[in-house]
Amino acid sequence: MIRIFLFNFFYMGTCGFALWRGGLPERLGAILLVADFQLSHWLIRPVALRYSGVEEAMFAVDLAAFMGFFAISLFSTRYWPLWMATVQGCVAAGHMSGLRPDVIPFAYGNYVALWSYLLLVMLFVATVRHRRRRLRYGADPSWRWQLSQIYRDGGSVHATQGPAHDDYVPGEAEACPDRSRVAASGT
Repeated sequence: MIRIFLFNFFYMGTCGFALWRGGLPERLGAILLVADFQLSHWLIRPVALRYSGVEEAMFAVDLAAFMGFFAISLFSTRYWPLWMATVQGCVAAGHMSGLRPDVIPFAYGNYVALWSYLLLVMLFVATVRHRRRRLRYGADPSWRWQLSQIYRDGGSVHATQGPAHDDYVPGEAEACPDRSRVAASGT
C-alpha cells in the first residue's frame, strides 16, 4: 500500500511540475504519461485474471504511448523523448511475456509497472533541465523549426553569436540572447 501511495505522490508531483514549469515537449510528455497511466489503470483485467496472459488493452495503450514519445522526439530539440520512447518500447515489448503459458503473473506485472518510475525520473530531469536553459539563455526552443538555420545545418548555437563571426546576422540569436556572456567567454 505504501508503494502505491509513494508512486502516486511521485507521479502527481512530477507530472504537475512538468505541466506547470515545462516547455511544450515536457507538457506533452506529462499528458502522455497521465493518459498512459490512467488508461492502463482503467483497462486492466480484474485481480483474479490480472497478468495471467497478455493484457491486450494495456499493450495497446503502452504502444500508443511509445508512438507518442517517438513522435515528440522527431520534432523536438530535446533528447529525452527518444529515451522515454525507448523505455516505453520496453514496456510495450514486455507484454509479450504474457504469451508464455507458464508466465508468472507477479513477474509480468512488475516488469511492465516498474519502468514507470524511470519514466517519471526522466520527465522530472527533463523539466529541471528546461528550466535551467530558460534561466541561462533566456529561451529554450522546443521544436527544430524554431532553431536558426545555421544551427539546423550543424553549426553551434554559440558559433552564431557575436560580431566576430563572419556569418553573424542580428536576430538569429534567439536560442542564446545573452551575447555579452558568450563574447566574454571567447566562444
